[in-house]
Amino acid sequence: MMKVIAAILLALVAIGGIIALIGSRLPVNHVATRSVTIAAPADQVFGTITDFTGSPTWRTELKAVAVHTDAASGRTRVTEKSSTGDLTMEVEEQVPPTRLVMRIVGDGLPYGGAWAYAVETLGNMTRVTITEHGEVYNPVFRFISSYLMGHTGSLETYLANLGRKYGADVLPVDAPPVPLRP
Repeated sequence: MMKVIAAILLALVAIGGIIALIGSRLPVNHVATRSVTIAAPADQVFGTITDFTGSPTWRTELKAVAVHTDAASGRTRVTEKSSTGDLTMEVEEQVPPTRLVMRIVGDGLPYGGAWAYAVETLGNMTRVTITEHGEVYNPVFRFISSYLMGHTGSLETYLANLGRKYGADVLPVDAPPVPLRP
């Protein structure tokens, strides 16, 4: 019986090592983009996106949001609380009603990066495009995010929730990336 347990443990360690090896060969940085069209004016959609404290009313994955001004930088910081933990982002750029850039902040995180939003008027509709300029530092997490979760899951959830906020089921599609700098 001990040989079976030892063999199982050895197999698990080997699998973990293979996952870490593959993950270490993947790039730390990735870029993923998704876009949807919303049946509402751009200024209204932009207002929804930037009403951070109100976002738990339409973003199903959020429990709460806290907003404060960082004393050192003077920038707005947004901490989202969800079942997976807390995530703090800083507003790096905000140009109403067309552009928003939010950057992950915090020490010792296994990931980082920024989301760049482009909000475009299309007649009486609005196209919202979000690009994740992501970084995954831990090789095991890189493997998981590349092969199991995908880099677009959070973008798709966010945009689907935004569509439902405006009464529609939207299907996020691929789009050209939104740059971090205009």
